[in-house]
Formats: sequence, C-alpha cells, structure tokens
Amino acid sequence: MGARVRVEPKTNRLYLDLHVRGARKKVTSHLPDTPKNREILEAKAETIEREVFLGTFDVERHFSRTKTKPVTFKELYEEWKKKKANEVSPLTLQWYQETVEAKILPFWGSKRLVDFSHAVFDTFKAGLLEEKLAPRTVNIVMMRLRQMLRMAHQRGYLAEDRSPWVVKVRDVRPEIFPLSFEEKVRFIQALPRRWRPYFIVAFGTGLRPSEQIALKRESIDWARGKILVREGWRHGQRTRLKTQGSQREVDILPPVRKALEDQRRVVGKSELVFPNFHGEHINAANLRKRVWYPALAKAKLRERDLYNTRHTFATHALAAGEDPGWVAKMLGHTTLTMLVTRYYQYVPNLTRKDGSLLAKWLEKGGRAGRDG
Repeated sequence: MGARVRVEPKTNRLYLDLHVRGARKKVTSHLPDTPKNREILEAKAETIEREVFLGTFDVERHFSRTKTKPVTFKELYEEWKKKKANEVSPLTLQWYQETVEAKILPFWGSKRLVDFSHAVFDTFKAGLLEEKLAPRTVNIVMMRLRQMLRMAHQRGYLAEDRSPWVVKVRDVRPEIFPLSFEEKVRFIQALPRRWRPYFIVAFGTGLRPSEQIALKRESIDWARGKILVREGWRHGQRTRLKTQGSQREVDILPPVRKALEDQRRVVGKSELVFPNFHGEHINAANLRKRVWYPALAKAKLRERDLYNTRHTFATHALAAGEDPGWVAKMLGHTTLTMLVTRYYQYVPNLTRKDGSLLAKWLEKGGRAGRDG
C-alpha cells in the first residue's frame, strides 16, 4: 500500500499514485506542479497512507467528484460567469455572456484549457478577422478571453498565465466631429424648443448621454452649483458608471443653470430631470433618430454621433483656455492623457502655440515672463 505524488508530463499537473489493497488508482489533483502544491499533496499522501493502514480510507471523502475543476473552456466559462455576476451589473454581465457565447465558445468551448497555444489562438484570431468585425469588437472578444485565461491561472487550472498570449488588434479610435461654436448655435436653433434645455446642458457639461438621461432631481445641487453624476441609464436599465472617475461633481455654468431652471419649470415634480413624454427615461436610440439627426440635417450640419456633444464641450473648454485639469475633472477622466491625445488637434492656436512664444522668450534671454 502507498501513495506517491507524481506529475503528468503533458499537463504538468500533480496526481496521487495510489496502491490500495493490491489495486492501483490514479487520482488527478488538477494542481500545477509547484513546491507549494507538492507540499499540499504530500501531506494528503501521508494522511491517506495512515488511513489505509487503519482501514478507514475512503477515496470519495478525499477526492469528491462533486468538486471537479474546469478542464474545458466551456466549464471554465461557467465558473467565470459566476465570478463576474458578483463584480458587474446584470446588464454588463448580459453583454459579457453574449460576447462569449457568440464568439468564444463556438471555437474554444470543447477545447481543453491546456490546448491553448499560440498557434491555436492565431487560428481563432484569424477567424474573427475574416468576419470583418470592427477592431473594437474584436478586442472586446479578446478581453473576455484574456479574463478567462487569467482566472484559470489564478485558480491553479493552468500552471502558466497564458492571458498575455492573447494579443489584441490595432484599434484606431473613431474620428470625432465636435461642433464649432457657430455650428452649435445653429444646431440649438434648429431644435424643437422642448429639446433645447437638454442639449444646452449636454454641450455645457460634457455628460455622457447615458449619464444625462439618468439624472434625477436630487442629482442637482442648486446651492453648490453642482450636478452629481452617480449612475447611468442604458438599454432600459440603471447601470454603473463607465469608470471609477466617472462618479463626479460637474460644475453648473450659467448657461447650464438657466437651461436646468427652464427644464424644471417644464417637467414640474418629475423625478427625472429629462423625462420623455411619458415621464420615463429617454431612449437614447430614439433621441438620436428623432431629435439629434433631424436637427443636424435642418441646421445643414454634417451627420455625426450623439456622443459629439461631449467632444464639443471638451474642445470648446480647451479652446477657451480652461485649465486642462478642470476639463478632465468635468469629463470624469482621472488623468490628462486621454484629454491631450483625444482633443489636442481640435484646440486652435490659443496662445500662438506655433513656437512664437518660445522664440520671443529666447530673444529676451529668458526674461519674457519676468518682463510681462
């Protein structure tokens, strides 16, 4: 009789080689071969040998078949899904499931975790690209696959972290088309009067459409002049904000305050700041189709996405010479990186940023600033 800790060469997983009453049994542990895991199994082996000697050994008690570890990607997905259910909103979880079940499981579902290799991944990636999916869509699929692989390693199902093997495709961010000041005026004038307060607030705060649609009466702190951004509204559901920095207090500028006051008089005691005709949350798709695009056409402006209200706020604020830190805070950015890379090309020569200031400073021997 005896119990020995051994390793499966192909999978690098530890198992117990049991010899009990003349019979030999291999019990897989699903643990990768590491010093810590060897120590765990060696302690179990000693316990088993002692129980065999005493006649009390029970295989099921030590290796319950109800606690099997994921072997295939389909099994890993079920465990990953339970984990994500405690981390994200129901709507986000639904999006995750749709992505995995439509794009990942058809290829990976029946494959074993240990079958994940560079070559197989390249085949999978090539298949996605053949579908002519947008780069951003492909990368969303890659992120879900990477999350699953990372969890597989963290929980000991893969000895090596293979998530870095998942390489995303180059994603060129869609070009933005903010309105100029004159275009914004034309657009507001082309709107039905009922919708003017909504878009004056959108252009004057940089709120995301989902954030603005979710605003409630208690979101407006009139005394402090702040809009409290705490949640979003998408696809008929209350959602968490996009990032941690998105939970913020947005300054109410004078034109925005007037628009909010006008809106308050119109909607009366409605819980929502911008309700639809039925007193419920606005449907963003309807807003685009029935208000945004028709007003652009009436104002004879180039068609662009509704999100450009946010881009317009950012570019106008920077063009006016506002502190980039304040602009980033209003937008909910935690760093200036996105602000600079995303909007710099739309900021005109605010202070002759063509080298003329530096030339003047150098001509005066570094005294330009001191001379005023």
